[in-house]
Amino acid sequence: MGPHSGSLVRIGSLLALATLLAACGASKDDPEFGGLQFRGGAKPVGDDRANFVVTISNAARAPYAAADAGIYEGTKYCIHYLGTSDIAWAMDPAAVRRQPVLSGSDLVLRGRCVE
Repeated sequence: MGPHSGSLVRIGSLLALATLLAACGASKDDPEFGGLQFRGGAKPVGDDRANFVVTISNAARAPYAAADAGIYEGTKYCIHYLGTSDIAWAMDPAAVRRQPVLSGSDLVLRGRCVE
């Protein structure tokens, strides 16, 4: 395990809990982050489904909340395709939350699901 494995486990656990709580709600809408909903999703990079890219559209309206939405989408992707919430992010999630980097008005995150 790497130097950030403890924080990855905590982040994964928190996101898994958020996912479960969102599933318990009466609404089937996307979850809110900072009181806002974001359009976004994750897709594989190449033939290896473990590598993925997350894009959150119109993240410029609330970049810090969009960072949480992106981390959520990555976690949801890994759970769905590989059954794990462990992710090796290209950029540490804490750094993304402190200073989100936008591509135009979108937030783009890259990661790899860790089995």
